[in-house]
Amino acid sequence: MATVKLGDKAVGSIVKIAENNSWRDYIIVHKGRPSSKYDPSCDGVWLLKKDDTSPSSYWNTPKSGDYAASYIHTYLNTEFINRIDGTIRSYIKQVKIPYRVGGSGTAVASGSSGLSAKLFLLSIREITGRSTSGYICDDGDRLSYFPLDEGDGSNTASREKRIFYINGDSTRPMGWWLRSPDCKYSGDIQYVDKEGIPHDAGVGSTSSYGVRPAFILPYDLLVTDDGVIRPNTAPATPSSITIPGSIMGGSTITVKWSVSTDTENNLAGYKVEKSIDGGSTWNQIYQGTATQITDTVTFGTASVMYRVRAYDAEGLHSGYKVSTQVTVINNTAPGAPANITVPAEIRGGKAITISWADASDQDGNLSGYILERCINGGASWTQVYQEAALSYADTVTKGWSKVQYRVKAYDSYNAVSGYMASAERTVNNNELPTITCSNADHSNIGVKSEGFSISYSVNNEDASDILTVTETIDGAAKRSFTATHGVDNSFDITGESFMRLLNGDHVMTVSVTDGKESAAHTLNFTKSVTQASVTLTTPMPADGQIAVCVLSVSGSIPEDADLTAEVTNNGADVQPVWEDCTNAVKRGINHVFENKIAANGFAFNFRITVKRGDSNQGGFISSIQGGFQ
Repeated sequence: MATVKLGDKAVGSIVKIAENNSWRDYIIVHKGRPSSKYDPSCDGVWLLKKDDTSPSSYWNTPKSGDYAASYIHTYLNTEFINRIDGTIRSYIKQVKIPYRVGGSGTAVASGSSGLSAKLFLLSIREITGRSTSGYICDDGDRLSYFPLDEGDGSNTASREKRIFYINGDSTRPMGWWLRSPDCKYSGDIQYVDKEGIPHDAGVGSTSSYGVRPAFILPYDLLVTDDGVIRPNTAPATPSSITIPGSIMGGSTITVKWSVSTDTENNLAGYKVEKSIDGGSTWNQIYQGTATQITDTVTFGTASVMYRVRAYDAEGLHSGYKVSTQVTVINNTAPGAPANITVPAEIRGGKAITISWADASDQDGNLSGYILERCINGGASWTQVYQEAALSYADTVTKGWSKVQYRVKAYDSYNAVSGYMASAERTVNNNELPTITCSNADHSNIGVKSEGFSISYSVNNEDASDILTVTETIDGAAKRSFTATHGVDNSFDITGESFMRLLNGDHVMTVSVTDGKESAAHTLNFTKSVTQASVTLTTPMPADGQIAVCVLSVSGSIPEDADLTAEVTNNGADVQPVWEDCTNAVKRGINHVFENKIAANGFAFNFRITVKRGDSNQGGFISSIQGGFQ
């Protein structure tokens, strides 16, 4: 539940105070000293009882206007005050209030000469601010809760603030006593009637009216949301405090504790203490609002324990919450490896092996090594390995300009040595060009009896590099060109290129360079051609029917070679009619076509096929000539 300070509550606010174990309402009627007529002890929050269950009481007997000697003054500060809750009662201020001295006259004692009291009645001037006169003494000044009332007291706004009800019942108002006597008529006392109108005089001191006590409390008491005044209480003890179960001498640990609670919500922080002798002595190491701290445990410490307590803004402390006692492990870290080895030549994108010397450990509990890497001359290091081996294979990312390594040893308690660092290496980031082909490098692609093509592509991760490709057959350059990265190229051994090759084994090579480094891809094949066939790619159209043709074949054709000659006069049709004219070609005579039909128009074509004979002697066709009509 939220709380505010009593001094922060507005005048006119209602607060609750326990009387005889029951909550009673009190009105805040003023804050501070009303004027210099009041002793400094009157500086505080003025409370006035709102209503009461007690019907009435007399003011004094025998009839006398001496408030200091009155029954009601004694009753308030002996009997009535004991009805108030003891804790609150202890905070009620002992004050000195202005009052009329003796039983008659107008003499008023004020300031430090005022009447000493804890509980008191209000004066006529405190509830109205009326000017002094023959019957009104100067025994105070108006309290801020009550409006100025110089009239007869009938003003509704003024008198309603002065009505006093029995037990809060608005149908049962009652008159109530003031501490002011009638200064003109000895023995008469001022009071407020049932309608809230103060009367100047005319009431005997033995008359019975309600008792409406006032008192002053300190500003810093706390008020809950429901108006209950509570003194400040100490915060709760934190429910837990934790420290590591294993602590190394010379290490820094974290001490954590749970959040404390405080009824008044004025928790200010925590105090943490440390003991290294089993709790015989404690030293404070922290005070603040955090719920965790770090602490260095000195090497050689035998054991350590901690405790925490909360405190509030008023300086009250909770009890202590004590941690477990932990025996400190005073382990010595291993020595650093004597050396570390890194290759002198490092290429981006390639793997390297880093190795180091074995470390020593005087406690005999060496566990392994931690390898770290720094790139591009920076200040930050990244761990890349933690195991017991004395080497590690690392991949150097392409694009790094520099790389450096360092290694340290650690033991079974995770104590670590110092670092052994390598020299800084410059990274070669040039990327070798590559050749991609479905046939593996240096593979044999078999026997070729006709022209063929090999598809391949060249690439380089350095996209800005210019790649120059050279294709060679048996070491002789076929072509050289600038290739596009990743685009398929065709190494063509067709047509005349294939025809010029002799039967037998051949080597075809694709090489690529980026101007800095080169790569090559080599394939082997065997040429074995035992026949050749020649035809026109596109038939020759005619204006009319083709009835006759003549052909001659020139070249070197062995005698035992098998020569076949065919012609067609409807070469443009989907299925041309081929007619054998071998005999006509060999005899050098015309061939007369038997076919008379051409769906797509008459068009001439020929097909000459030569196969090796038993002698396996090769030859060639140099030209085919002829005509048709």
